[in-house]
Amino acid sequence: MSSSSKSSGGDEDLLSSLPSEQDRKATMGCLAAVLNIMFTARQRVDNVDKKSSSTTSPSRDYSSASLKSQPDNSQEDEDITSDISNFSFREDDDELHDNVEQQKSMQRAKSFQRELLKISAELLLLSPDHAKVFLPNLDIVCADAKIEQELLLQPFLQSFSNSTESFRCIAFLMLRFLLLSGAEEKTNQDESAATSTSALEKMTIVGYDARVRYTFKSLAVSILSYWQMQDHGDFMSEQTASAFASRKFEALEDLIALRISMLSQEMKNNKNSLTGQKKQTTLKQNIGRGLKIGAAGVAAGTIFAITGGLAAPAIIGGIAAITGASSAAVVIATVLLLPAATTIFGVGGGTLVASKMSKRTAGLEEFDIVKVITDENSKAGTCINKNEPPELSRTLCISGWLKDEHDFERPFGITPRKLDDPHEILCRFCSVYQSEMIPHCNEILKEWQGKENELFDLCQSSYGKDPRALLPFDKGPRFDAKLVDYETRAVDKLLTTLGLPLPTQEAKPSPKENFLPPTVNLLADVLTPSNKDTSNKEISSTLLRSFKVWDFNANYGSELYIVQWESKLLLDLYGSAREFQKDLAKKAAEEALKKTALATLMAAVFVPSVLVSLSNIIDAKWTLAMERADEAGILLAHSLLNSNAGHRPVSLVGFSFGARMIIACLKELARYQVIWVNQQQEMTKDQDRGSMIASFRKKSMKQNNQHETLRHREPASIVEDVILMGTPASVNKTTWNSCRGIVAGRLVNCHSNKDMILALMYRAKNLTSALLNPPVGIQEVKAAGIENFDVSHLVASHGEYNVAVNEILHLVGYDQPR
Repeated sequence: MSSSSKSSGGDEDLLSSLPSEQDRKATMGCLAAVLNIMFTARQRVDNVDKKSSSTTSPSRDYSSASLKSQPDNSQEDEDITSDISNFSFREDDDELHDNVEQQKSMQRAKSFQRELLKISAELLLLSPDHAKVFLPNLDIVCADAKIEQELLLQPFLQSFSNSTESFRCIAFLMLRFLLLSGAEEKTNQDESAATSTSALEKMTIVGYDARVRYTFKSLAVSILSYWQMQDHGDFMSEQTASAFASRKFEALEDLIALRISMLSQEMKNNKNSLTGQKKQTTLKQNIGRGLKIGAAGVAAGTIFAITGGLAAPAIIGGIAAITGASSAAVVIATVLLLPAATTIFGVGGGTLVASKMSKRTAGLEEFDIVKVITDENSKAGTCINKNEPPELSRTLCISGWLKDEHDFERPFGITPRKLDDPHEILCRFCSVYQSEMIPHCNEILKEWQGKENELFDLCQSSYGKDPRALLPFDKGPRFDAKLVDYETRAVDKLLTTLGLPLPTQEAKPSPKENFLPPTVNLLADVLTPSNKDTSNKEISSTLLRSFKVWDFNANYGSELYIVQWESKLLLDLYGSAREFQKDLAKKAAEEALKKTALATLMAAVFVPSVLVSLSNIIDAKWTLAMERADEAGILLAHSLLNSNAGHRPVSLVGFSFGARMIIACLKELARYQVIWVNQQQEMTKDQDRGSMIASFRKKSMKQNNQHETLRHREPASIVEDVILMGTPASVNKTTWNSCRGIVAGRLVNCHSNKDMILALMYRAKNLTSALLNPPVGIQEVKAAGIENFDVSHLVASHGEYNVAVNEILHLVGYDQPR
């Protein structure tokens, strides 16, 4: 048999190991639909004023039975920055895009859509023509979301071969994207990239961009929930299917992150790794170009060996000639994985840290970002564990209302650091295993006074959990959706098909089997007969909620961080609020104000003078907390921009002044995004004039420090989802638009009309402005792209956000695309 015949046979075997072309094309169709629904459709529908929704541009006013698209802009799409400079809005959009910078930001989002669609076609080893076919789908407009689902998404979901192949397509797309996500400076790219037709050659997306993750998550959830409904639709709601699919996507991310991090670590430790800086640089340039032009070769009929499209045979031959390596696959894996792992997971352990305080944040006395590691063998819930495998997303939890120092962690399903109060430890344990015993914990501890550790050891031996280290839980939504064996094998098969070895290290151990608690009530048995007559005590829902333990990482997949800031001020503020509530109750009694009457007065335009005078008790600390939250938000934005913890998305969850900090952070990121967009536009114009001018401008800006963003990632690539709860801030529509533009995924506002402290503090001190623009924590936000959830049934006072976070995150469907 000739060598060409052998090669052809091997190529066919290689391609047969990948998802079929039909399924890869179906994935492209779903991706185009998801991008439309996520960006274009959502912004268009939400941006239309309901009172004037019937008045729209004729070219955009489509009936529910029609489906139209805008003219093909593929030629204009070739250059992102020219898109920005050439873009114009319809006249009826003036109210929504009230300045040029806002228009540029919106168009940058559309440019990102097109770029991701183009590179995805090549990542799926399809011809670039497939991307061109689907580009018009990004501009299709339907009457409502349901029609969009039916017309844009459903046909492609139905064209998949089966659920297994659709899962393999998702995994294949994610694997290739992450392996090619290594950061590259434009000035170091091959000059031929400027004239290349490959989207991967021109890729501007670096790392696991927040917009990429939200897109891939939306794609995966659409596909996986479709199959869930097909298999279990008779007894499963769409919301349940979506939640399960979201956790399944996180499980896939976890496996991919584990494989990449383990392989990269093995490569670093490999004694046979390449040596010599010049040789490394040459090799990386050759392979990098081979990787990025690979898909174009497949389209032209060239079949790739060893790496399944990640490198051409000619490139592999070049590697062997340059390095003398006996295994080209190992060399490719080395130079491919290390840059990708460094870009995604960062350096120095990949942990977010706080930036140093600057002149703009000089008032801050405390600000720190702490990574949370739940270790059941440790009594401390917040620590650094270098052996913990990294995850592909991160969540920052920010408390803004403290009744004690543990409220930085306690509300977010985290074991508080240095928790040593035996009563709370026992109540937390009871909330999980014997909630009816919470009212009796004081009596139990009196009988075990001085022997508390013996009691806790007895609980551990009987229930399988140490009350001093309850977390992590070994059951929850994440465990229900863990990858099954065939899904793990499918991912590993794709890795080997792409020419990468499987890691030799052992993966992290499987969770322990659920421990069956004793059938008897041990905690009731330890009470003496004299105290057992107290067993009829009823536990109030408020008491149970105050001690209820939950585990964030059993519900959601993400690296978890807390922001610890201004603890002394926040504790003082809580103390003042308590005094305020006591005095308010006293005055109410003196004036014979009933509860219903007080509520009526609070909701009225007129604020009684007695309430105004009482608000002075809390006013000074409240005002200072607002100022410090704004300063902390700026510092948080700089911490995210300057982070060396890798290009992975961050979601922000906060309540009270923590939510205000998040808004200040988004405003600062939006400010830098405007600079970034303008800078890219200027640099592109200079490149059109000549490379020497572009190089001079870049050097000049660095020397003059005019554009600090030169050393930053794109600000719009950082934040994925934002959950705001009880926010003490009034925000105008322009600011909301800026904040919305910087958030890749969902921006959720949770409000309670029962939050009297928040209502009073704004109305007493800023009556006119509070009526015109009340704090967002007490009513819904009427701005484009903002989701509003009324949590009044969960939060009856400002302090109840501390115990309602778990329920609120479940209500809003945290880390689920919408």
